[in-house]
Amino acid sequence: MKENAMKNLTLIVLCLSMCIFYACDQKQITSLKIMSYNIRHGEGMDQILDLSRAAEVIKEQGPDLCGLQEIDKDCLRSNKLDQTDYLAQKTQMTGTFGKFMDFDGGEYGMASLSAKPIISTKILHLPDGISEARSAIIHEVEIAKACTIVFVNVHFDWIESEEGIASRLNQAKVLTQYIDSINKPIIISGDFNCSPDSPTMNYFYDQGFEFINKGEDRLSFQGEHKAELDHVIFRNTNHIKIKPKSIYLLEEPIVSDHRPLIAELEVIY
Repeated sequence: MKENAMKNLTLIVLCLSMCIFYACDQKQITSLKIMSYNIRHGEGMDQILDLSRAAEVIKEQGPDLCGLQEIDKDCLRSNKLDQTDYLAQKTQMTGTFGKFMDFDGGEYGMASLSAKPIISTKILHLPDGISEARSAIIHEVEIAKACTIVFVNVHFDWIESEEGIASRLNQAKVLTQYIDSINKPIIISGDFNCSPDSPTMNYFYDQGFEFINKGEDRLSFQGEHKAELDHVIFRNTNHIKIKPKSIYLLEEPIVSDHRPLIAELEVIY
């Protein structure tokens, strides 16, 4: 009897150990939709100022996180409208404005929209560009229970000269120095104002970031000289992994001089 009892006890302990190991080893997956859109303060390719068009594009896509560039706040050219607040209300998302500089009776910068709970926000001042100041919006976001990532919205210097190349690289270095102190997976989206093979993007690759390749349809800027300027990159941690599912540019020829960029991701945690 004692021998049987000991065998049964050993079996129970073994089963419990296996169950605990199995439970601890299980990973969860959540989907995440990222959108990046330089909206040119709502002025379309037809020279008409109509922010409702950009709002409709964002609302129709329903992203979890959205990085917007070229945003006005109370500027004369955009009818003294707080564009971040307007877009947040229209899309029913949480809006955050990141100021670059005073401009036209108000402020000019960028904005992020989030459908997920925001844990913290940092407006990080970057080295000023050749002609404009620059910042980055950095959010810690809870994308699922017990899963937090860092979402960064950028709009780097736009000047094409050697000075501009150096400026963008310097901005990337200051940003990376800050986010290196945060031990979380990181997604950076925005208007990088440079191509995937540029010094700035090569710097990000060297820092462990992965680039999501858009394929043949990659020209996001649709002005006079079409170019691939808008990107989504990411960096994993040991415990949380990001896996790209798809990335594509929308056909929106009128709303802005940039096409909206959509990235669909899986986050494994």
